[in-house]
Amino acid sequence: MSDNAEALVEPKLWRATDLAGAQRLEWLARKRIPRASVTYMLGPEGIGKSMFMVWLIALVTTGRAFAEFGIPKRSPAVVVLVITEDDWSTVVRPRLELAGADLSMIRVFCTDADGSGSPTMPGPHMDLLQRSPETPALVVVDAWADTLPGSLSVKDPQQARRALHPWREYAVRTGAAVLLSGHTNRVSTGNARDAYGLTGELRKKARMTLLAQPDADEEGVMLIGPEKSNLTGPVPASRFKTEAVQVFPATDDSDGTVPRLRWVGDAEQSAREYFADSADEEDGSDRTTAEEWLRKYLKDRGEPTDSADIKKAARGADISERTLQRARKKLGIRPVLHGSPPRSLWSLPSVPDKGPTSVSGKDGKDGKEAGQTTVPGSQESICATPERQGTDGKDAVACSACGSQMVLDEDIHLGRHVMCVPGGITADTPGFTPRVQASLARQESA
Repeated sequence: MSDNAEALVEPKLWRATDLAGAQRLEWLARKRIPRASVTYMLGPEGIGKSMFMVWLIALVTTGRAFAEFGIPKRSPAVVVLVITEDDWSTVVRPRLELAGADLSMIRVFCTDADGSGSPTMPGPHMDLLQRSPETPALVVVDAWADTLPGSLSVKDPQQARRALHPWREYAVRTGAAVLLSGHTNRVSTGNARDAYGLTGELRKKARMTLLAQPDADEEGVMLIGPEKSNLTGPVPASRFKTEAVQVFPATDDSDGTVPRLRWVGDAEQSAREYFADSADEEDGSDRTTAEEWLRKYLKDRGEPTDSADIKKAARGADISERTLQRARKKLGIRPVLHGSPPRSLWSLPSVPDKGPTSVSGKDGKDGKEAGQTTVPGSQESICATPERQGTDGKDAVACSACGSQMVLDEDIHLGRHVMCVPGGITADTPGFTPRVQASLARQESA
């Protein structure tokens, strides 16, 4: 509906019982992207927001489930795509094809066959979209500010409403999830509201916003999660990583790769909490203090310590959990599940010596008991404990690295204790499964 047509519609007083009945809230992605509503997604340039949209489009057009992001299995649905920054044939289409999207279910809103000529909305082009006989499940506008008419300034509250209102009406009428993307402000503070910059008024108007930001703990990882939500409680941010896949033959001026986004787990905090903590730690002073505190705490304890006790003590020292976790990673501390029920234990890694430390044996020859192998000193206190060693040699499943009994399913799947894998577990580690990945995520947050 154009602005002029909208002005002709007169409001009136309705009896509440004559209006539409109560309905449950529907989600495209539970607790992240609502249906029949507008979601505004913002993040720094070049971080991978467009890759996320490609990933999402592939799921919607094929009906594939992704429970970790709140998306159940559904029938394939139509998606409307507006692109203003990336080239269709060299950037967007190769990414969609690699992600497995069904191109027959995608409607690109543009002027020319090469994908160029994005529409201007609100305005007459909005009317074309509203008159379409197809009802999409998702509308993606990347980047939204490029579609606005020059006469609108979204920094003004009234003009921001005019810019957003037609999209809200379209979403409500069709039941579509509308996802608009934009860039964050370059000013860095601990308040996520400041990241919106000139589009700050949109935060007030939108019922849901998503914030994309880099993971300071791991290069190449992007965090995405709700920053504002009037519809649900906070959820942990989702972690995504971009990988390059060889699609075209390499040439002198191109390596022929196409990027693809891969979900790598949930973060320990919400997007807003992570944003605030990142600003607080930008100068590194908080993290350095936490590292010194954690090193002294574990050194004074002198033994593997339950992470729950460590976190409680850290709170008493005014150290946030995320800062503590970053200090743990910086010190090379790898949580280990131990006991039944399993508890997460932390201990300082041993100082490397000339070689592996042998477990003193009974045969007096090679320093090993029957059924055991040598264990690096940093692992001996956990892996070679009596609770994990088989006694009769029949039912026990031995770790291929340290020889000790394995009691956790994820260890048995790998064929060795998680902590016994040199360099840590990756997606390329033999035996790596979603079950192992879930276990590792629990250890990281424990």
